[in-house]
Amino acid sequence: MSKIIELAHALGDEIAKSEEMKNLEAAKAAYDNDEEVQKLVMEFNMHRMTLQNLDDQNPERTAEIEERIKAVYGKIMENEKMQNMQATGKAVEELLSQVNGVISFYVTGEEPSACTHDCSTCGGCH
Repeated sequence: MSKIIELAHALGDEIAKSEEMKNLEAAKAAYDNDEEVQKLVMEFNMHRMTLQNLDDQNPERTAEIEERIKAVYGKIMENEKMQNMQATGKAVEELLSQVNGVISFYVTGEEPSACTHDCSTCGGCH
């Protein structure tokens, strides 16, 4: 195995042990064990399957199912455990983006672009 791949394995192992990953794993476990949100997810999936199986002959029924899907989705997104999982996932994405920026700098000699126009990748410009 090349030295670069060995270092990539070591880096991956360190990222897996990071606080960000530990927080994400804990948030996922809390989400997975939340009966309320899991019932909502099952209901959401049931409505989506129903929608997929509908023929296009009944627009009123289609609209009704779409409204149910939106309502259930809203409840899922309001769930504290879902919000925590999203926040911790974003923290992991930010860590990976920072790591990638450092690697890119050492490979290209160029600082990562100051603005990607995607604020989720930004460390802050102001």
